Amino acid sequence: MGWTYNTVNPDAPTIGPLITGVCTALTAASFIVVCLRVYVRTSMINAFGIDDGIIILSWVCCAGFSIVTSIQTKWGLGLQHISDLPEENIYNFGLVQFMGAPFYVTSILGFKLSLLFSYLRFMPKGHFRKATIGIIVGIVMFHLSFLIVQVNLCQPVRKQWDTNPNLGGSCIQRVPFYSAMASLTILSDVIVMLVPFPVLLKLKIQTRKKLVLLGLFGLGLFITVIQIIRIQGVKQIVNYTDSTTVTFWSAVENNLGVIVASVPTLAPLVKYYSEKSQTSDQRSGYPREAALRYAHGPWKTNASRAMELGSEHDASTEMDSFEGHIAKGDTSTENILSEIGITKRVDVVITRNSPKA
Repeated sequence: MGWTYNTVNPDAPTIGPLITGVCTALTAASFIVVCLRVYVRTSMINAFGIDDGIIILSWVCCAGFSIVTSIQTKWGLGLQHISDLPEENIYNFGLVQFMGAPFYVTSILGFKLSLLFSYLRFMPKGHFRKATIGIIVGIVMFHLSFLIVQVNLCQPVRKQWDTNPNLGGSCIQRVPFYSAMASLTILSDVIVMLVPFPVLLKLKIQTRKKLVLLGLFGLGLFITVIQIIRIQGVKQIVNYTDSTTVTFWSAVENNLGVIVASVPTLAPLVKYYSEKSQTSDQRSGYPREAALRYAHGPWKTNASRAMELGSEHDASTEMDSFEGHIAKGDTSTENILSEIGITKRVDVVITRNSPKA
């Protein structure tokens, strides 16, 4: 028995297994990244926000789209020749494809919104912040419009998967619609990815760190490359059953979008294990409990703290003030890029020498 249901030739060439494998692998990879993000936000820095909640919902939609796409391969998605698609499969093929559209549109909206809301964590009050909020509104309106039109391409809606000639009605030309939407989606991707660059470029931090930040946020431009490939697939569509290329790259796009949107949030995890590794190399007796305290509460210990150069406050007063700052919900992560100035870090190590015999 071949991969596709009801085919006359059981060995009809298909990339259905490849599509299913890629969807499964990317969905698993994005799930791992999202779990690490949630761990960092909840356990390490206690700064879980709306951007984290949105990325979780986006991943759920990615998983839904991957499941629907994998099911669709059993009804003909991935066949190398449209002529191999059995007539009796067309109804289910179209119905499953219709079910996948809301998952796709919602997932790409989700990772863009997550990025935009994460920018608000460090955007200063003023024109940049207002512009970011305006872009959020625009992105939501665009994708909702996309979804509404996508669901109502045909009137009646049933005509999108039911080829019964007695049904009547009409459909919008799919190729021009998909091409226009894909082009606008590329534009929205570029806007979302470039929004934080003006603020990042103005930061008074080390050039190396600035380049790292720019690189992390610039990873999203890779999604634009996928969109361009997807447009080429759209232009080659003969009819709605000829959607293998478009559907495949859609599954790649939304999962990579979730991963790209989450990578910058993993910096505290990378930094913690990097410092822990360095400390272990320098001092093998470093207690594991102390390392865990550093991960779960980096600003709640007197062993290490940041102070402005030239500060005249004593240690206890400064720490009380800083912990009060934290208690108000204004964590280091919430303002990770807003502290512009020169700081120094003081590490206090207490050791005890055994008394001489």
